[in-house]
Amino acid sequence: MLINRTETSRRRGVVIVLVAASLLTLLLFACLAVDVGYICALTAEQQNNADATALAGASGLQDEDWREAHNRSINTLELNQTPQGFHSLHDQIIEFGWWNPADNTFNLVDDLEEAFAIRVRAARNNTQLFFAGLAGIMETDVWREAVSVGSKPCGGIWGLEGITAGSISTDSFDSTVGSYDEATAGHKGNLCSARGITVEGSFEVDGAVMTGFGYPLVVNGVAGQITGLTTSSIRDVEAPPAEFGDVAVTNNNGDITLTDGGTSPWIHDGWDLKVTSDNLTIPGGTYYFDSISLSGGATITLDGPVVFYVAGPINATGGALLNMAQDPSALTIISSGSDIKLAGGVDFHGSILAPYAEVKLTGNAHYYGALVARFVKMAGDFSAHVDESLPLSKAWLAPPAPTLVK
Repeated sequence: MLINRTETSRRRGVVIVLVAASLLTLLLFACLAVDVGYICALTAEQQNNADATALAGASGLQDEDWREAHNRSINTLELNQTPQGFHSLHDQIIEFGWWNPADNTFNLVDDLEEAFAIRVRAARNNTQLFFAGLAGIMETDVWREAVSVGSKPCGGIWGLEGITAGSISTDSFDSTVGSYDEATAGHKGNLCSARGITVEGSFEVDGAVMTGFGYPLVVNGVAGQITGLTTSSIRDVEAPPAEFGDVAVTNNNGDITLTDGGTSPWIHDGWDLKVTSDNLTIPGGTYYFDSISLSGGATITLDGPVVFYVAGPINATGGALLNMAQDPSALTIISSGSDIKLAGGVDFHGSILAPYAEVKLTGNAHYYGALVARFVKMAGDFSAHVDESLPLSKAWLAPPAPTLVK
């Protein structure tokens, strides 16, 4: 058999060329894999940087200071970027605005004081690559974005599971400075909820309105106005528990005597308190009631600070006045009941903690103090004047931790 050595040499030459081309291609892909892996690592770093920076900025917003939020953001970027070998902050973007949970969008605000959300773009632009230059790509931009929300504290009128309001007005004052005066009223007549809020009619809310995260603020009526922020809480808010301890047994109920008209305020065999068209003076102390009923212009005069623990309904109508001294700090009502009604020209000065109750505030009633209830219904020319000095209006209302929403 004759062997064509020339043909064999040609075949070997072709194989060598193919192997060389394959090796070059494999080498190119290997080089690109190195750069792709590098970019992926940088991208993860920038996402971590953006997340940490947004959370730090949101913590500043919770302190109601956008400048502090900006400083914390910059400091966090520097701390994270510098150890990673990137020293320029020119390409970083920090923006302030508000977050709409209904459609998951970030919106810039003109007035930075109204911001409760921060958007951060952490970037490493003009990043040099290792081997992509073989394909004509010498550098790339790597960036990631994060949005964090830092709800501000909300105190005043709390409806844990919702609020409905129509034809109402709210504002605030500080009873440690003086009695309420419309001319010097403050702007913290806030409506706060961990669920939804509906306002309608000719409402005037001189304060903020905060719904639960993902729950709507529904506004009906062109005559309405909200002067403060409309924001969202981040998580469910738990009210202080209505703990009674042994107050049903150990209390100052025995110090309650007759009304000014000489009648007993007690009805039935329990601790049901009822006053009609009369005044009852109650010494300072701690009291337990199965229910409270006031009507026909009935009044209660407090001879010292009191705490009322009420296991059942509270019903005050017909021009009743709770707390003749008109000092909200002197009256605290803690209720484990399910129904409270203030209506028909009632004036109330004090705090109500009723985490299980539906509270109805209607009919030209006036509320001076702070309120926390399961659900709040307000209507009929009702006015709420939040006392900013009361513990219930602020002590437990520290905002939830800043939360990443994007």
